[in-house]
Amino acid sequence: MARKKQADIVAPASAPAEVGADDLEVLHPDRSTTIAGRAITMREYGFIEGLKIAPLYKGIVDDISQAVTIERSPPLEEIVALLAAHADQVEQLIAIAADVEVEWVRGLDDRNGMNLMYLWWIVNAPFFLRRVFDRIKANMVKAAVDAGAMPTPSSSSTATDQKTSAATPAAK
Repeated sequence: MARKKQADIVAPASAPAEVGADDLEVLHPDRSTTIAGRAITMREYGFIEGLKIAPLYKGIVDDISQAVTIERSPPLEEIVALLAAHADQVEQLIAIAADVEVEWVRGLDDRNGMNLMYLWWIVNAPFFLRRVFDRIKANMVKAAVDAGAMPTPSSSSTATDQKTSAATPAAK
């Protein structure tokens, strides 16, 4: 007697991650945690806020721009040293991004302070690196133009020949 072969039951493969599932994470990479007993939500600076705080981060971007090249990204220890050189600005930038008082940031012990700074850097590194890479690209374009490698639009001649030039409507 023939028996009917039972089909193997296979669990469906897990559905692939939905396209764009991490878009909100990319657009708003906020991170929440507790530092020194205080609930903190670290957020990335927005566009207008970034424009307003530009004087605070200019020196940091200047220094990181010197350390970063297309071929090289500085290790975390080097980034921390660069940030330490701008400690007054960093404490203000952290306080702004975490919506806390500068005095609270300043009063943290080493472990909590480093944890807060790392959290701030994780959330805001893309903000800073966009400015660094924009600067690198602008410098590359300028260097190429200066070297004559990129054509620049030619200016029009100001001299006209009355015999070959068409009459303008006002001259009729």
